[in-house]
Amino acid sequence: MINKILSIFKKESNKNEKSKIENSKNSKKREIYIDYNYCKNCLACYRACKLNVFDLVDNRVKIVNKENCVFCEACLKVCRYGALKILN
Repeated sequence: MINKILSIFKKESNKNEKSKIENSKNSKKREIYIDYNYCKNCLACYRACKLNVFDLVDNRVKIVNKENCVFCEACLKVCRYGALKILN
């Protein structure tokens, strides 16, 4: 019974992710940006991103795969310092 309930929630989650990806493909030229004046290198964005947009370079969070970003804004939601921006 619990497995059935979990599978329903998983399907809903997958539908939401697919719609976010489709919306991002239709978006105008957007770009993710880290403002290092605010970034405290807490790694929250690195952990939140499931698409490997961020990586550690010289012990600093950097955007290494911009083309992987689908603008789901998971990283923006976890950034406590307001260091991440999406530029249009």
